[in-house]
Amino acid sequence: MRQSSAILYDKDECPFCWKVRLALAIKALEVEHITIDTENKPADFLALSPNGKVPLLTSNGELISESSVIIETLECWQPKPTVLGMSPQEREHIATLNHYSDTVIGPAIRDAIFTQRGRPSSQWDMDAIEQSKRKWRDCLAWLSNHFEPSDPFHPVFFSSFSLAECALLPRFALASAYGLHQSREFPELQRWFDYHRQQPYFVTTAPAIFFD
Repeated sequence: MRQSSAILYDKDECPFCWKVRLALAIKALEVEHITIDTENKPADFLALSPNGKVPLLTSNGELISESSVIIETLECWQPKPTVLGMSPQEREHIATLNHYSDTVIGPAIRDAIFTQRGRPSSQWDMDAIEQSKRKWRDCLAWLSNHFEPSDPFHPVFFSSFSLAECALLPRFALASAYGLHQSREFPELQRWFDYHRQQPYFVTTAPAIFFD
């Protein structure tokens, strides 16, 4: 379904933007995409978003920022399939995983990504990478305790593909792309990631670096 007046301002490698792109793909919603160079933000974008943050969704003159709020808007546009949960309890658990991805996993792997992105290996901060590896392992341990897939052939955190996948898949993919590979200690999480990384909604929304 095409949302003719909607524009999503995003950035390829931004995990918050990728979260929104995944939700759009799952809901089969089409919007215009404008990729923002966050190092050289155009004036017309800054006129809409003075803080220069992406993602930003515009629709009929309304400005919607913050990835989770944008996805709530998408849920209103297209309630099915839901990505926010089938029951109050599921919605609460999904929200918890989304918050954990944004506030714990993101900071845990950020330094390893930032010290490598666009730099030769001779300039990498190896201590930062090692610290991120340890923190990432701790995150995987936490996630493993919250993951009980009911269907081994279609592994998801809850009853169906949800905001949990939208939030976590970009983190797993970026961790993998920057050398923070999934530990063999957590095979269920590895199978979950391996399954989703082959699906069209992942392939069509992933940044180019994942395929380099």
